Amino acid sequence: MAKANRFLALLYAFSLVFLVMGTRIAGSAHGKQRPEHHYVNKLFVFGDSYVDTGNLGRLLGRLARSWFDPYGMTFPRKPTGRFSDGRVLTDYVASFLRIRSPIPYRIRKFGQKLLPYGMNFAVAGSGIFDTGNFQSNLTAQIDKFQAQIDDGVFSRHDLKSSAALIAVSGNDYQFLSELDPDYLHLKVDLKRLSHIGVPEVIVTNLHPIGCVPYYTRPTKYTACYSNVSSAVAEHNRRVDELMQELGGGSDTTFLSLDVNTAFLNVLHRAKGAKEIKHPLVPCCESRSNTTECGEIDAEGNRLYRVCRRPEEHLYWDSVHPTQAGWAAAFEFLRPSLREFLRL
Repeated sequence: MAKANRFLALLYAFSLVFLVMGTRIAGSAHGKQRPEHHYVNKLFVFGDSYVDTGNLGRLLGRLARSWFDPYGMTFPRKPTGRFSDGRVLTDYVASFLRIRSPIPYRIRKFGQKLLPYGMNFAVAGSGIFDTGNFQSNLTAQIDKFQAQIDDGVFSRHDLKSSAALIAVSGNDYQFLSELDPDYLHLKVDLKRLSHIGVPEVIVTNLHPIGCVPYYTRPTKYTACYSNVSSAVAEHNRRVDELMQELGGGSDTTFLSLDVNTAFLNVLHRAKGAKEIKHPLVPCCESRSNTTECGEIDAEGNRLYRVCRRPEEHLYWDSVHPTQAGWAAAFEFLRPSLREFLRL
């Protein structure tokens, strides 16, 4: 479990970033007064595969598994670059805002009719830092956003009715070395989005990483890996405490979106949670520990097996939720989003 131990060390180190952050917690009773109603008609998305809707290039071939079967089998019944059988977090946030899912940056020139709804810069495999996956990190994604503004694609007026969604799902912890012990990059990136003119920035906390099939497979999908789960819980606890302390409830620009509790509520079948028949078993399971969902061998034989009913599974592959999983978890995210965005 050397990889897991390295993960834990990096996870605790990464929590230091929030010693210099001050963001608002959803549900805080304090803070400056804001209008009772707010209109958000554009969504700008940054981050990784939990929100990527098609930016991972097909030129990567089978490495870009999200562009091959069986991805997209539920929606829209073909692969679209989403790491799921269907919709991902971006789609649910956009639907919540009553807008269409924003166009992926990679195909922006071919979908201009979607520009009124914002743009998605997130790309699978990326992180706050360079993760070793040769993907644009968060800073580079924001650079592309700034370029769109500089080119006149989005005006300052457009930004006034926009929100940003940033997914931080764990890629940094897999590849990051102690390159930046103070972890100031996230703080700089978040403040930069605010300075650019995005009035509200939504940042996900860490989901229950110890419960993804990658970690539960050794137990035949019967139990979460407690060491990782405990580390994630501790990390998110520190995040919340530091946001309370440093934000003081006065910052209305940033929201920590508690995807961790949302997924745990589904896993533990909390009151109001949609029942998922197979909470830990992936729908698309690789045939060995060295292969992934969507992989084929030299003869074209599948190196994975797919369930018949994805809606009965919380997880799609070794690390990503199904559309049903996202839908179930999002029910627990609605209240905090509604309060933060004054909808």
